[in-house]
Amino acid sequence: MFVRKIKDRWYYTINEMDNNGVRHRHEHFGGFTRADACRAYRQAMAEQDRSGKYFEPSAMLFDSFLQEWLEKYVQNYLKPATMDAYSTVIRNHISPAFGKWKLRELTTASFQDWLLELTDSYTRSTLKVIMSCLRSSLRWAVANRRYLLHNPMDNVTLPPCRTAPKTPAIFTPDAIRTIFEKFPPGHPIHMPCALSYFTGMRLGECLALEWCNVNMTAMTIRITGTTYDHNGIPKIISPKTVSSARTITFGAKLCAELKSQKLWQDKNRFQAGRFYRENPEHHFVCTMPDGRQMTSNNTKYFNMWCKTYFPNTSFHSFRHTHASMLLEHGLPIDYVSKRLGHSSIYTTANIYDTITDKREKDAVNAMDAFL
Repeated sequence: MFVRKIKDRWYYTINEMDNNGVRHRHEHFGGFTRADACRAYRQAMAEQDRSGKYFEPSAMLFDSFLQEWLEKYVQNYLKPATMDAYSTVIRNHISPAFGKWKLRELTTASFQDWLLELTDSYTRSTLKVIMSCLRSSLRWAVANRRYLLHNPMDNVTLPPCRTAPKTPAIFTPDAIRTIFEKFPPGHPIHMPCALSYFTGMRLGECLALEWCNVNMTAMTIRITGTTYDHNGIPKIISPKTVSSARTITFGAKLCAELKSQKLWQDKNRFQAGRFYRENPEHHFVCTMPDGRQMTSNNTKYFNMWCKTYFPNTSFHSFRHTHASMLLEHGLPIDYVSKRLGHSSIYTTANIYDTITDKREKDAVNAMDAFL
């Protein structure tokens, strides 16, 4: 085995046989350390022994490959929201760092060192999305495209995050009163706000909810889908996770809100007549006054208003508020997790154990009483 260093890169030499059976000696890039070059040489020899041919890792630019992966795999096999998340981390993080590298130049060490540098600036959740994007794309490069012999992300580990986890912002009781005074019944944004506050539903789930999935007798809501409208045209897709498809019970207050919403829609339908723009195939609970389905664009004003009067909050804060109130009033965390549609109870614990201290105060009071 012959390896040598040229500037900051290591290369290995291997004998290759052409189509005429003549052997030639060629030098190939092996990595940025001697160990990387030796490992690449051994993998090349193993592949040559297995197939009888030398495998040449692709010289395609990583940027070009990632676009191919997005178009041929992610767009066709994964959810639109995942496509958006991967496109964002590629554009903002991966391409600036590795976009001009050739696929064959990517190494485990380069990815691991880069992720370590990111831990000072980004949260653990952001790092997990970046790692997921890299690992999945390079797995496809190996198994489906045969651009590489092995996935350089296989042995990369998620570094311990040095940034403090973000505390989910919740609405105070005064904030809730202010919000519902600002957006009373009859205002288009009122119904999605009420749904999320009383049930913990996500915005997309509120906007996708149809009357056929609301049982006013049993007082239950069945979540069967979510709205995706980032491209401008809203469409109903499957829920975020398998656990997100669920049935939620509600009480008398939301029941009254739903009845009021139904009357409001009937009144608008009667007054608009043939100009009422209701979807003939779907009868949504959350609509505009003219009958159109609400989209996330219709809630942007609400988010801007929230940031002005209640900093760091948004529509999603209704969900955080609902969960924190349930936990503070003693409901078991496994029940809260199922109600929110989390895929794991650990997700619920990691998010909401940091935002309520009432249980800690209760525990302290209890200990003072019996210790």
